[in-house]
Amino acid sequence: MFTFLATGEVTSYVFPITAMINICAILLLLSNLLVFGIHQYNQKKSQEFTEMQLMLQKEADATEYYEMLLSQYENQKILIHDLKKHLQSIELLNAKGEREKIKAYIKSLLNGSDLQESARICDDAMLNAILSRYQHQCKEKEISFHADIRSNTLTHLRPNDMTSLFCNLLDNALEAAEYIPDSFIELTVQKKEPLPFVVLILINSCRTMPKCNPDGFPISNKPDKTRHGFGIKSIRKVVKQYQGDMQMYYDTDSATFHTIITLKQ
Repeated sequence: MFTFLATGEVTSYVFPITAMINICAILLLLSNLLVFGIHQYNQKKSQEFTEMQLMLQKEADATEYYEMLLSQYENQKILIHDLKKHLQSIELLNAKGEREKIKAYIKSLLNGSDLQESARICDDAMLNAILSRYQHQCKEKEISFHADIRSNTLTHLRPNDMTSLFCNLLDNALEAAEYIPDSFIELTVQKKEPLPFVVLILINSCRTMPKCNPDGFPISNKPDKTRHGFGIKSIRKVVKQYQGDMQMYYDTDSATFHTIITLKQ
């Protein structure tokens, strides 16, 4: 454009050439704008693809972890079923006076992973495994954890959606409640009669009001935005899949953060 202007000042052109130069200048400007627009579009799509890949990887890892916990739970039931056989074996060793072997046998049973204590918080095996994990984390961080999950309220959720929803919700709640004296996390899930909706209410301690985007949802305050901030997006994705709604707000009087989600059954 500047070249055309510079040559136009020192050189006089006849009418057809002047028109052609003007048309070329306009086309050059439009082509630059088009290339810039395509670049911005590709950059945005690439970022969205990267975010989706990170979310899918996180969901796959979490689902695999909780399937492992379910497998451990099944192994516990098998061990209980075989307890009579173990007692018979110990009785035979006792009849032979094999005290050291009896001691080693009992020790191997007690130290086995199948006898590790598993809490029962709700009647859904997958969700129970998820909540048991966060209950253990809260105990380590001295955060009071309470969950009230009514029976048969979440049977319509797929395992990967349940993992994404509750893991991201509880990850955020755990991060907000950490390092606060007498902090707590309360989770309630119940049906909204007579409507075909399930209501999920999560209340957790939160020291300060989080920054929110124009839609009213919290924004990650971590410096690396490329690897953080996907939790809310994943939650909203699940809520949208089940034709639900989500509201979040901060209560300054009680210094608590509230999340209310409705999901259609």
